[in-house]
Amino acid sequence: MYASKRIVLTLVWTIGCTSTVVAGMPSVLPEDIDTILRLSGTAEQRIQAISFFFVGLLITTLVIRLLWNSIAKDSGWSPPLTWGKAVAVVLLWGSLFVLVLTMVSGARELLTPGAWEKNGITYTLDDGS
Repeated sequence: MYASKRIVLTLVWTIGCTSTVVAGMPSVLPEDIDTILRLSGTAEQRIQAISFFFVGLLITTLVIRLLWNSIAKDSGWSPPLTWGKAVAVVLLWGSLFVLVLTMVSGARELLTPGAWEKNGITYTLDDGS
């Protein structure tokens, strides 16, 4: 129980002491090999992006573990969820969501060919000009 309180206090402190964070995830495609190999932006922005997703992973894991263990305590038929198993569940579901969203974006391009134009490493809607 002490470890859970320490994690919650750390998360509250981390969230309370943050400054503005740059968000967004443009996809890097295989033909952008120069962009992949070249470092751009500041190291602080990279650390903020990594920390943002790491804290999100920790919060989601904590919520899943607490919800599962409260159900397990009341039901009696399901075993309690350990921290490692909760991380595995969150990573598995996250990977499945990435797969589904990738399929949706692929279907978007197949259903509307030529509607998107490349703008840097992301795509924007073609305005027809």
